Amino acid sequence: MKVIKKRLLFSFLVLLLAFALTACGSKDQASTDAKSEESKEANKEETKKEKAASEEEIQIATSIEEIVKEKKGKYSGNAYNEAVVHRALDEQNFQDKDSFQVYNQLLKLMNESKGYKEYYDFAENFNPHIETALSETPEGMKLDNGQVVNGTANIAILLDASGSMAQKIGGKTKMDLAKEAVDQFVSSMPEGANVSLRVYGHKGSNSDKDKKLSCGSTEMVYDLKPYNAADFKASLGKFQPTGWTPIALAITETKKDFEKANKPGQNIIYVVSDGIETCDGDPVKAAKELHDSNIKAVVNIIGFDVDSNGQKQLLSVAEAGGGEFETVDTAEDFKQVWERERVRLYNEWSSWSVENWNDVSREQNEKENALYSYKSKFQNLIYDEKAHLTDAVFYLRDKEQISPETLDEVESLIQQRRKILDEYIQEKYKSLIETVETEGRKLKDAIDEKGEEMKDKYR
Repeated sequence: MKVIKKRLLFSFLVLLLAFALTACGSKDQASTDAKSEESKEANKEETKKEKAASEEEIQIATSIEEIVKEKKGKYSGNAYNEAVVHRALDEQNFQDKDSFQVYNQLLKLMNESKGYKEYYDFAENFNPHIETALSETPEGMKLDNGQVVNGTANIAILLDASGSMAQKIGGKTKMDLAKEAVDQFVSSMPEGANVSLRVYGHKGSNSDKDKKLSCGSTEMVYDLKPYNAADFKASLGKFQPTGWTPIALAITETKKDFEKANKPGQNIIYVVSDGIETCDGDPVKAAKELHDSNIKAVVNIIGFDVDSNGQKQLLSVAEAGGGEFETVDTAEDFKQVWERERVRLYNEWSSWSVENWNDVSREQNEKENALYSYKSKFQNLIYDEKAHLTDAVFYLRDKEQISPETLDEVESLIQQRRKILDEYIQEKYKSLIETVETEGRKLKDAIDEKGEEMKDKYR
């Protein structure tokens, strides 16, 4: 009986153990199944991410703007080495990749986008306009681009009408000779030049009793405006030589004339006198103040039959006014003064034409050279990238990493990329170069035409 009881107890324990093991096995299996499901879900999610990333990376650039934003290749620029690239290709498997994936992988290695961006930014920010500022001239000119060179020349004649100008030289009074010479000079001025005539010392007489009246007399008899032969001759007949010589007053009043007229351009004064200041004024001070003012007038003095002391004072006046002093003793001398002035203006226009033409040409050449240089570098880089990509794709074909069909498709993508870049160069750089050439040519032609026109007037 005891034996039976022991056997029954053993059997019960065996069954209990078996049940426990079965229960534990079920729990372990359930846990394993759960982990397997989690792993599958994780793999699916990872696959989705990889697929999304792959699709995002394989977007093909269809414009220059998209190309220059791409990440540069690992072996782009000076880092390129054919053997190194081939080893990098050998480390990858291309047999399971389509043409877009192959093309994308090749760009990761050899994309020249960084270099393209430099040449793209240069072209986009390049200023093709000619900006050379033309120097001042004796007369204004407006060019096709609206640029105004200086303004019209403003020429003020200050004529001494003191009593000593009534003296005769060769049968004519100094005044008559001066009037003839002045009229001849202003009539040779170019069209559009403004001319004025102011006389001084033309009232009263040169006696002491009339000194106050005469020393306060200066009058604008021809306002600052373009030369009109009839009107100017009429103004010359409005006065005769009678009084004293208030040179300082005449210069000071001329400053007011220029300020009132407020005309753009170079302001030039010619003082014609046969003697020194006789009205206690300071013509040296007056000339310097005028020259140093915002008027910036040049004061030239023509001394007519002046003694040595008078020449010294008039020379000082001219120097203070930034001008020249000429002395004449005869009617022929007077004509020669104006002739030298004509030659000076001719030479000034000649120099102006040459200097400004050269300045414009220099800027034009610099801009054209820069554009051609960047264009050439851009084209060379495009050629290099295409050559590197083509070499790589044929290497993969030879290694049987891609099929002939994939080779053709990748080559087509490479060619499409080059076409985008080539078209940008042809359109953008061509347009910039044409603008530089056109503006430079027009400006140089305008300079030539104006220079010849003005030199003809002074021949």
